[in-house]
Amino acid sequence: MKTIVVGIGNPILRDDSVGIKIVEMISKEIDVDTAILTATNFDVLDKILGYDRAIIVDAIRMGNEPGTIYELTIEDIFLTYSYTNTHNLTLATTLKLGYVIFPEKMPKEIKLIAVEVEDVESFGEECTPKVKEAIPKVVEMIKRDLLKN
Repeated sequence: MKTIVVGIGNPILRDDSVGIKIVEMISKEIDVDTAILTATNFDVLDKILGYDRAIIVDAIRMGNEPGTIYELTIEDIFLTYSYTNTHNLTLATTLKLGYVIFPEKMPKEIKLIAVEVEDVESFGEECTPKVKEAIPKVVEMIKRDLLKN
């Protein structure tokens, strides 16, 4: 199964960089296609078109404990109104448009792994402690998922 792991975030806004940090670690530990993006715009589609499966890693604000890890399916993203990330165009909107415009080229399976953030307003390259603790856990989750398929 042809898979890509995409990290979304801003590398200089503390916890918003969590998706990038996770995918950078994944790329060093396992042989899989990866991509880093700074927004959930149409660049997401450019990266995932033609793949069978996409794992997208991003920061999320759901109002729960920072560092909480969520594993969401494409159906979860489409059905919930509480999913909001820290970027300009929502990921759900981008992916829905992809399925409308490129139905045959979109991945048949998309999974979102999101980490609850604490601080996405302050400049800095380090995540807050609870978010930082979640990073190796998410890396292991993704590695297990990739190795079983």
